[in-house]
Amino acid sequence: MNNLIVTSIPPVFSRKDAQGNEIGDDYLTRCVQSWRACGFDPVTVNSVNEPLHPLIDDLGVKVLRVPRDARAITGRPHVFLGDLLDAARTLSRERVFIVNADIELEMTPEARARLETLGPMQAVAVRRRDHTGDKTTAEPPYDCGIDLFGAGHAVLADIDCGDLVFGMPWWDHFMPMMLLWRGADFVDNTGVNVWHLDHDGRWNKKQYVSSGQEFIRLLDATPQKFKRNPVVDRHAAQLMRIRRGDYGSSLPRRIEARLFAMLLPFSKTHTRRVLRETSLSNTTLLDRITEHQTHSRP
Repeated sequence: MNNLIVTSIPPVFSRKDAQGNEIGDDYLTRCVQSWRACGFDPVTVNSVNEPLHPLIDDLGVKVLRVPRDARAITGRPHVFLGDLLDAARTLSRERVFIVNADIELEMTPEARARLETLGPMQAVAVRRRDHTGDKTTAEPPYDCGIDLFGAGHAVLADIDCGDLVFGMPWWDHFMPMMLLWRGADFVDNTGVNVWHLDHDGRWNKKQYVSSGQEFIRLLDATPQKFKRNPVVDRHAAQLMRIRRGDYGSSLPRRIEARLFAMLLPFSKTHTRRVLRETSLSNTTLLDRITEHQTHSRP
């Protein structure tokens, strides 16, 4: 039996090729077909308030509907990360894989066998590689997030994802950090290629800030019993120091950061700077999690 791979396919899927031609439907088809070629059965999780993309039925993608959506946060009926995870766990008692809808996958037979037997406390995370149509000239792995996750059922149990939204910023920082903190053993991701056709951003600064603040809130609310990794303990402590103004590349900038933290802790400037530094610090942790990822060519 194939493993399930879960995503959320939007009702409208638009992508352009290097010449500016619309190829959304063709690209979505390629993505879904690539998941099947890697041994996955695709599932899309969508709100009951969201129409389904017309290709979902043609491509044989299983649909799970959830009752709520994140329209109040994003302006569109995106699904919450927690709802997507809950839906995925109802379908599989062994392991769950999550991928962004605009990702093409390639795997060697060895990598596929490794992921097919992912254990209860194991996980895998792979960064995407952006391209404009020619994968031989793709960028190095994107270091600001993760586009393919897999995890065993035990390490996913009882994760509180709060109001993080699948497809919005910060969810792909939260998931690997939580899994590692809970004691997940991240397996070698060699032989897994995660391809992403480059496109314009799909979120704005307000969404970035609100999602980042939710990320920080969830870290603070993590129960002690789930803090099982000293590397993440130290990382979380570093993020706390950043919030107190412990950052800056020069003495004047560090002094300014401390003053903002003490005198204007809720100002927009302090919030933006803290989130920027938090994201940069998270990147170092993601480096550790994905340290086996190679720059292989198609």
